[in-house]
Amino acid sequence: MNKKTIITLIFALASISANAQFFFRISGKKLKEPSYILGSVHTLPGTLLDSVPEYLKAEAKCQQLYAEFDISSQQKLSEAQAAGQQALALPEGKTIFDLMSKEQIEVLNTRFNETFHVNYTDSMMKALWNYQPIMLLSTFNLIITTQEMQKHPELATTSTPIDMYCINRAKERNIKIGQLDEIQPQDSLTKMRNTMNENLNSQVDSLMSFLNDFDQRKQRIIDEIQSVVQSAQYWREGDYNSFAQSPFWLKEIDKQSDLFKARNKKWLPKLEAAMGEAPTMFVFGAGHLIGINGVLQLLSDAGYKVEQIRHPHS
Repeated sequence: MNKKTIITLIFALASISANAQFFFRISGKKLKEPSYILGSVHTLPGTLLDSVPEYLKAEAKCQQLYAEFDISSQQKLSEAQAAGQQALALPEGKTIFDLMSKEQIEVLNTRFNETFHVNYTDSMMKALWNYQPIMLLSTFNLIITTQEMQKHPELATTSTPIDMYCINRAKERNIKIGQLDEIQPQDSLTKMRNTMNENLNSQVDSLMSFLNDFDQRKQRIIDEIQSVVQSAQYWREGDYNSFAQSPFWLKEIDKQSDLFKARNKKWLPKLEAAMGEAPTMFVFGAGHLIGINGVLQLLSDAGYKVEQIRHPHS
């Protein structure tokens, strides 16, 4: 689980008004009818859309829906999970104890016990011993983030996430559902795993840096969540411009600029092909909208007219 996954998780906005929307219309370039983009925060409650008339009107016109990934398919989710586990596995026969010294393991065990209330060296944790150090680092980040989120009711949701909600509604209407991302082929996963396994010492260094600087790293996560609280306000107001110019999110996009750029460029032909077929609703993370390599700019550069649809009172 990488930083993108963690940031996606902490961007869970439950107490959002009906005015909230990062919603865009795409027209021009010989499109017979417009298509639409809903900038999603993946754990935003989907019931919000029931009281956004602009979205409901657009949804009724669309004949297909494209999401980042069809998260309603248990088979595809299982395939993706299995692929991720394979990519993060250590070389055959190795465990974390082959990579870390006794002293390092002691530090890891102490921090693990503080955070998860169980010893990492206990036999019940045996399944985790076969994963690369980066998995442990991401897990610490995720758990600290989740614990901090519980202090902010405005960042929690127990309802159906917006992406799943949109997919379920599309299935109820019996319209085509497509996905922008695909499970990586086996050869790509093997190459990724080999590359990561070549950098195991660096992964250990990163993990130990985190563990030795634990309190400061924890505070950094807390500060990040405070920035997310501000972003929630932008969503409530439909203030996409402030969100897109937020120093926090610009920094996050910059950290993963290569990943975002590559995915967005890969998506563009799929967006264009889908829009050429029929009016389409696209639902994907709002982070993919931002910047010169964001989807909005890529569509504009390709000759489309892209305009935000805002609630009259937002």
